[in-house]
Amino acid sequence: MLIESGITWLPPCLWRLTKFWRGLRSEVPWVERSPIEIVREHVRLTLQPVDAPPTSAQLERLWEHIGSDELLLFSTDYPHWQFDGDSPLPCGLSEALGRKIMIDNPMATYPRLRETLP
Repeated sequence: MLIESGITWLPPCLWRLTKFWRGLRSEVPWVERSPIEIVREHVRLTLQPVDAPPTSAQLERLWEHIGSDELLLFSTDYPHWQFDGDSPLPCGLSEALGRKIMIDNPMATYPRLRETLP
């Protein structure tokens, strides 16, 4: 879980890691999966602070580059007094993606949350 690290740095980082992994595969034969697959399985990011692009089209392209909408979790940035913008989610998100970020992804990441539900 990476908290308060932003999200826009991830696609270029994954691109570079995958490029290196492909070029050096013969030197690391025990790494059988690409870095993108490993990150999608083991890494989660929070949305606060949101360093998302200004338009919804650019934001959708960012999701495409990451290749998964399961990496993002909602965060409030509490107890800091400052807040990025006036919306807890980036603009232009579909209702389904908003639900996934705010409910489904945290429940999948922290299964014990289900125990607290009535």
